[in-house]
Amino acid sequence: MIEVLGPLQVRSGGTDGPSGGGTVDIGSPRHREVLAALVADAGRVVSTDTLLERVWGDVGRGASTSNLHAVISRLRARLAGAGLGVGIATASPGYRLDAPGAVDAIRFQDLLARGRAAYAAGDLSPARELLDEALALWRGPAYADIRLPFAEVEAARLEGQRLAACELLVDVELALGRYATALDRLPPLVAEHPLRESFRRQQMLALYRTGRQAEALEVYADLRGVLAEELGIDPGPELQELHQRVLEQDEDLRVTEADDPAPAPPAAAPLWHSEVVVPADDLVGREHDVAQLTDLLTGSGQRLVTVTGVGGVGKTRLAYAVARASREAFPDGVVLVSLAPVTDPALVLPLVGRAAGLAGAEGLDPLEAVAGHLRSRKVLVVADNLEHLLDAAPDLARLVAMCPRLSVLVTSRTTLRVRGELHYQLAPLELPGEGEADADVLARSAAVALFVDRARGVQPDLVLDPPTAAAVAGICRRLAGIPLAIELAAARANLMPPALLLEHLDRVMAGTGARDLPARQRTMRAALEWSHRLLGPEQQQVLRRLAVFSGGFTLDAVQAVVPPGTDAFGVLEELVAHSLVQRDLDDPGVLRFRLLEPVAQFAGELLGGDEARAARDAHLAHFLRFAEDTEPGFRGARTREALAVTHREHANLVAATEWALASGQGDLAGRIVWAMWLFWWLRGNLLEGRRLAQGVLDQPTSDEVRARAHAVMGAMTFAQGDTRLARHWCTGVRLARSIGDVEAEAHNLAGEGLIALAEGHLDEAEVRFVDTIRLTEEGGLAGGWLWTLAHVWQATVRLVLGFPDQAEPLLAAALAAARARRDPLATYITLFTSVQAATASGDLATARAQLDEGIALSVETGDLANLAYFVEALAVVESQQGGHDRVAVLHGAATRLRETVGANVYGYYKPDEQLLAASLVASRERLGAAYDEAVAHGRSLDVPAVVRFAVG
Repeated sequence: MIEVLGPLQVRSGGTDGPSGGGTVDIGSPRHREVLAALVADAGRVVSTDTLLERVWGDVGRGASTSNLHAVISRLRARLAGAGLGVGIATASPGYRLDAPGAVDAIRFQDLLARGRAAYAAGDLSPARELLDEALALWRGPAYADIRLPFAEVEAARLEGQRLAACELLVDVELALGRYATALDRLPPLVAEHPLRESFRRQQMLALYRTGRQAEALEVYADLRGVLAEELGIDPGPELQELHQRVLEQDEDLRVTEADDPAPAPPAAAPLWHSEVVVPADDLVGREHDVAQLTDLLTGSGQRLVTVTGVGGVGKTRLAYAVARASREAFPDGVVLVSLAPVTDPALVLPLVGRAAGLAGAEGLDPLEAVAGHLRSRKVLVVADNLEHLLDAAPDLARLVAMCPRLSVLVTSRTTLRVRGELHYQLAPLELPGEGEADADVLARSAAVALFVDRARGVQPDLVLDPPTAAAVAGICRRLAGIPLAIELAAARANLMPPALLLEHLDRVMAGTGARDLPARQRTMRAALEWSHRLLGPEQQQVLRRLAVFSGGFTLDAVQAVVPPGTDAFGVLEELVAHSLVQRDLDDPGVLRFRLLEPVAQFAGELLGGDEARAARDAHLAHFLRFAEDTEPGFRGARTREALAVTHREHANLVAATEWALASGQGDLAGRIVWAMWLFWWLRGNLLEGRRLAQGVLDQPTSDEVRARAHAVMGAMTFAQGDTRLARHWCTGVRLARSIGDVEAEAHNLAGEGLIALAEGHLDEAEVRFVDTIRLTEEGGLAGGWLWTLAHVWQATVRLVLGFPDQAEPLLAAALAAARARRDPLATYITLFTSVQAATASGDLATARAQLDEGIALSVETGDLANLAYFVEALAVVESQQGGHDRVAVLHGAATRLRETVGANVYGYYKPDEQLLAASLVASRERLGAAYDEAVAHGRSLDVPAVVRFAVG
């Protein structure tokens, strides 16, 4: 059983009660938080983004998808070991906890529902047993040790259901005539909730029926005193009536209710409103949010709930749906108040009063007048769009405190920051997984479902076939799952098919929406302009400048592009509070933010003129420093960290380079390209590197920058297998030599050697490599990265010529230098050629040990191109040791890895192709018809599975 009705715990053994079974160690607090986040939506798919937001929502807590995957993997193993029949399924776009009958909160809710049904049917004894069993599951406050916002919301909802169960159980006992039992239950409930009139009513009734009239009257007097002292109000009409009947010793009160028919459900409350305009079409994808908020407002005791979210996310429509769903729980009415047209915070309470039937509060103290009108009424007020009237929030909170039967649901783009408020963050609709292609799976995505629903309103024959589904998913991703944006796009489905909509999305989004929407919601831009107007001048300026970033930004990057003296952190906090900036949860241990795509486009439209150039120049300067500071880390102990941080900022680095080229700052662009080339090589971003290097070469630049751009262009084209274009290296050699740039000359000269090696001109290649070693030593670069690789390449020549014994000293020197620098890249490049030498010499034990090390280093740095070579080399070693069944699997895995990279980055590797071919022939002969199946199995393996198979 997974138990959250108290501190979270997992028990094995399959018992049903709260005390049986052994406790299972789930792991660290983070593992417990992730499990709790899944339990809150057990049986439903929770997206990766939602899990990251729930668990790692506080900045700097180490959020990343890799961290989440690792936690999920650990949880799966622990839950499997518990023997509960519980599993965590991977389901686009995240995970689903499958725990039939194994979550105490779900079991509690099921028992409560059955108890209510039994009571309504007059089956009082079964109802009592069911409710007793339900309440016995509680060990303390729900989610007691999970101190996260999502858990607070869920705990409040469950606590409301617990109190409802307690109240219903006492009603059952009173109906059964079990007055003594009821009186034993009630004192702690009254003490815990002294203002809850239902418990006082039950206590009075039980006392009166046991002949204790005076004590029943004392209960009423005590409640009246508490209410007067704390809230300045009298008990409600129902309790006042009961008090009068006790005074009169009404004989009807002494009769048990066992034979009475079940009470009829209350009539739906009146729905009052003030200028609320909500489209009539269905709410799509928000069923769970409606249920959660309805539970909070009708049963939890939480009486002030604020729903926040970015403009267009659907707060108004959701609030309207919650108001409809909550009507039966508020017999004195549900009041909808639109605050969008209001400009003066002082008018908020009078408007609430008028909407609730108060003739007028003008000339009076609005708080006292409205509180006096609502104090004895059980009413729900929905205050829509309060974000521009936050000065009214304290009075709204005081109104809730003064009216114990009043509940208020607020929608706002920022929290109210008042006591008693529960914050409910409304996220955009969940999107399908990034790589998802199955049309049926895409159709189940809430965002796609909304698009299809609205599109069929204007194009009834829309069919969600695979191409259309893929295009719709692309539209929804571009629009970040924001319902208003999706609806505006879907409204154009009668003009063009989804594939064209995706192609022309920016123009489509400039159109207007339905005429019955409020003006601020007729276009996505209008919705964002509404949010923008709520910001101060400094916040508006920072938002504009954030448009220069691509793919997110760190605090120091923001500080670099805003005017000096700006408190970047403070302004970002405000922009996050206004739901215009989102925390980026996909980067471990980094305080990082991002803009949703529609917000980024809006901010970009606002940024122009001299301010735009200044911001983009500042962005360029920051990321040039970043690139040059990070580049040395590619070749030493910080390789993994340097690659990770560069991957995170890659979009910004490309944007900075593109701006430098567009603004005629070719030298600055060239410096970034030189700092980035090895990253592009290792990650297979060859087209990107080639495009930007060509951009530098197309501009007037200094000779130093040009010589290095030739080296980068040569490296990118060589890695693509284009040795003809790789001869840029030859131009670079001459240019670098003419200006005395030894480092640039050495890189270009080594490139000439690689071309010669690839084309089989071995003598020429060796000369170039020997000259490269000499140049690096003359330039003070002995033992460095290029010096090391030049030794490896010279050893490759010796090996291809058939002299492995001559290659070994060169490889030993290279390996010693690489390890001295703790350089994983140079180490595994050296190891690969060392494996070839050891295999050629028949030293298979050494070859296998080096392969294991090389595979581990390739995975550590994320170099899939290199991993493919190592896996293929392992197939040769396996064949020579008789592992023919493994050869086919390894071959399939290596082929798939190479296809994933899309380029033969290590064109200078020279494995023995004849040995590989012979290994595959031997494997096919051994496996026969099963060979192709084994190859296919290898192709199906992901990277972790490949590694497990290779070295396990």
